Amino acid sequence: MECDEEMSDTEEYRLKIEAYTPDTMPMDRLAEYLAELAQMLGERTSVHFVRLDPGSTSIVHRIEREAIPKIRNRTSSVRRGIGPRESVRAYRKINRMLREDNGRAVWKEEGTSADIIVFPGKDDAEETVLGISQRGSIDGEVQRVGGSQQIVPIILRSENDDFPGCWARRSVAKALGHMLFEPVRLFGTGRWNRNEDGQWKLDIFRVESFVSLRNVTLSQALNELRAIKTDWAAAAFAELNEIRGDGEGALNGGV
Repeated sequence: MECDEEMSDTEEYRLKIEAYTPDTMPMDRLAEYLAELAQMLGERTSVHFVRLDPGSTSIVHRIEREAIPKIRNRTSSVRRGIGPRESVRAYRKINRMLREDNGRAVWKEEGTSADIIVFPGKDDAEETVLGISQRGSIDGEVQRVGGSQQIVPIILRSENDDFPGCWARRSVAKALGHMLFEPVRLFGTGRWNRNEDGQWKLDIFRVESFVSLRNVTLSQALNELRAIKTDWAAAAFAELNEIRGDGEGALNGGV
């Protein structure tokens, strides 16, 4: 009776990995797959490991019924590449692990033939692309400026990552030296590489100029905007409606 009640409150799913059998799967590798699967699905307290099935390694797990709609929505968005960042990252990590293991996998609901998420693994190796140059800008905090060459190396920190591949002429580097540990926006030409996961990484950035950025909180920025004194002319709202496409002679295809 307890078993029937448990089954009615959960549904079984499986991640079928065509790379190992339960007899050949290393324990630490299994732990990695379990961790990334839990990260991809979310709702960690509602997902429970059940068993490993023989043949190809199948990680069978139960999901509590009330969490299933949330997980289905999440996995549907992950499949389109637009899900929560941590779930998309976990999907890519599983796919990368499968490439390393020369395998592929599917995630599906038990008792159905349709695969909810396919992990191409070894069949989906992205072609690497090297040396794409593009003009642009990068934001970050100046961590280091130094060197005796005519072209001076600069280390910029952005979103907790360091970019050691920034270089500038001495005149620009000298000015950047006064911005140590301050936020800046660097303008120049970067060279980018795409790895086998389809992610673009900055290789080198030649700095031509920069501007200082103010490091203020959102609340401070909003307060400063509210403090700006301005008068709205009577025609301003009509002009705004015209720009939005709501008025006569509207823009953007309005009539």
